Amino acid sequence: MTAVENVILDMDGVLWRGNTAVPNLPAFFAQLEAHGRAFMLATNNSMKTPAQYVEKLRGVGVTAVEKQIMTSALATAAYLGHEYTASETTVYLIGQDGIRHALQVQGFRLLEPLDLATPADLVVVGLDRSVCYPDLETATLHIRRGAKFIGTNGDKTFPSEQGQLPGNGSLLALLETATEQQPLIVGKPEPIMFQECLRRLGETATTANSIMVGDRLETDILGGQNAGLRTALVLTGVTRWADLAESEIQPDFVFHSITELGDWLITS
Repeated sequence: MTAVENVILDMDGVLWRGNTAVPNLPAFFAQLEAHGRAFMLATNNSMKTPAQYVEKLRGVGVTAVEKQIMTSALATAAYLGHEYTASETTVYLIGQDGIRHALQVQGFRLLEPLDLATPADLVVVGLDRSVCYPDLETATLHIRRGAKFIGTNGDKTFPSEQGQLPGNGSLLALLETATEQQPLIVGKPEPIMFQECLRRLGETATTANSIMVGDRLETDILGGQNAGLRTALVLTGVTRWADLAESEIQPDFVFHSITELGDWLITS
């Protein structure tokens, strides 16, 4: 088996739950650096910009740079940039800083909140924890008038210190019910994010010498498999042993913590 040289890590549920870091997080990254393992951080969370993630990582004792951050917001903006002429495409957006910034950098024309007078070509939905009914109402009407329905990711929940909270998939389900339209989802488990991670890791990064680490079977593990990567599940987030036993999606490796993962990586 080819040695693991590159590690692609999910963040929510792997590095932290809400704002609480998992135990021994700085030591894990120090271990990666000491043994020459490169890493990318790939999250379906579209709420934060890469700069905001770098700052959050710094706050828990981990040093990273923006090019090591890949979010579903960045993947969505890049995908839509390939599919549409950004300067000619109007977008009605539900989402926070991450997806807003990514679409603006790509050059898309974002409509003002609750704007129904201007036709939208796309309705893009990322998790927005301040979303209100009029936002959903406006998005519904644009989709029913013909706008393409795009979701940054389909995670039904995300982990917090209090437990599982509604994720972007919950918003998408509401809009799907209201519009009778299914969204095109860009983030994990689609392979787009993983392909971009490998590109950023450099020419020597391949599916054979890289591994995807996550806490969700249906996004992280399935997505890694869809991209041809080996996969490792950590049990610090959403998935429990009972879930794993009942699922058709099976990772290559299972670890209780990133401490266990780190010990394995340096010998792989």
